[in-house]
Amino acid sequence: MQPVRFTLILGGSLLLVSCTSATLERNPFLGYTEEYGVAGQTTVTPGGQAGGTGAEETFRRPLTLTFINAHTGATLETSFVAWVEVSSVRSAGQQDSLLRNGYAQLTREVRLGSAFVLPVGTFVYSGPGLAGATPVTLNRASAAEGSQPSAPTTISFEMVTPDRVLMFSQPPVSCDSVAFTFSDPVTGEVLSGASPAGGGYKTLAQVDVYSCSPLQPGLFFTAAGGVRSANEFREGEPLTFTFLEQPVNGAFALVTIGATETQ
Repeated sequence: MQPVRFTLILGGSLLLVSCTSATLERNPFLGYTEEYGVAGQTTVTPGGQAGGTGAEETFRRPLTLTFINAHTGATLETSFVAWVEVSSVRSAGQQDSLLRNGYAQLTREVRLGSAFVLPVGTFVYSGPGLAGATPVTLNRASAAEGSQPSAPTTISFEMVTPDRVLMFSQPPVSCDSVAFTFSDPVTGEVLSGASPAGGGYKTLAQVDVYSCSPLQPGLFFTAAGGVRSANEFREGEPLTFTFLEQPVNGAFALVTIGATETQ
């Protein structure tokens, strides 16, 4: 099987990181439980699927993750990883629920820069890239014409509510790591120049709710009530990244969690 390649942007150059099917196990229950075990009693169907002894369980409600490109002069390019930690899964039925709904388990430890270590068994929303990363490319927004406003381009993904969502281009080692890029829609080259909006490489620090000190980029699930941090979401809440042509308080990506925009 040919390896799948995922493009990472490192210091203005491109690095292709191979991620073969050995890293992501598409139906991993048997191999994983044989080596590591799992809480709760299970049964195995003739097709190799694991099943709980009772009715099908639901791990969490689904949420919608949306990306919006509001830049009228550039193509947006980025990627995202969403994952569920092994410690969050309480039964074989919940594990089945994740595997039925687009998640796969890592068969190797994966490091996402210096910010995150995803151990063996982590459930990742299953894309083709590093740790199941899903690439996102959005054409430029349509410019306003006459009385018509500009029309952003958008793409959405539905998934079982994860523990973490990281939108990034370069595995984070600091808040200067690249989070997303704006590229020329004709040539495909990353924008450059001394425009008020700066060049096309945008960093983790330019995502409004990302934490830089300590380095904890991304969005985080919380089940707690009361006041929560700007980078926390609850089960089933929609998450939206909106990418801007001009910054708002220094940020070129604004995050909306539920109905509240965090700026």
